[in-house]
Amino acid sequence: MKEIIFAGFGGQGVLTGGLVIAEMASRKDRSAVWMPAYGPTMRGGKANCVVKYGETAEEQVGSPIMEEADILVAMNQPSLDYLEFCKPGVTIFANMHNISADYIFPEGSKVVRLDCAELAEKAKNPKGQSLVMVGAIMRYLHLFDADFARTCLDEFFAKKGKNAYAEANRRAFDAGYEAAV
Repeated sequence: MKEIIFAGFGGQGVLTGGLVIAEMASRKDRSAVWMPAYGPTMRGGKANCVVKYGETAEEQVGSPIMEEADILVAMNQPSLDYLEFCKPGVTIFANMHNISADYIFPEGSKVVRLDCAELAEKAKNPKGQSLVMVGAIMRYLHLFDADFARTCLDEFFAKKGKNAYAEANRRAFDAGYEAAV
């Protein structure tokens, strides 16, 4: 089973990023859950979500409760508090735009450092920082094929009536995908 924690401030797209990956997993016929959590203020307050999915079609997810994550997506420095819910050797996708350059990550963890704000800006989608992370996760961890992920991304936003942003969302995804080498 894979467990991913997306965390950041409200408005950074952490809930959307997690929901996109949960959608990808369910479209691969995997048991998947997504559980959001956010403080009393949406924009600017703490926000996180947990995504869990079976790595095979037979593996069932029992609970959406945060337990021992394999992956932590930290969009800001306070998000690193969630390391207490991560397995040893966790893979951390760190948005270095909002994390101090001298932050000391836990020994044994794998850290993918990205400046999501800069990458999203270059992709001409400043609101697409979480999609930059989704692209990076797909490339670095090979969770799902890139073409499949792009198709899911397009269809996810189309269902929400946001077709006008399809190209911008793909650019943000691709920026993260290319940066995670």
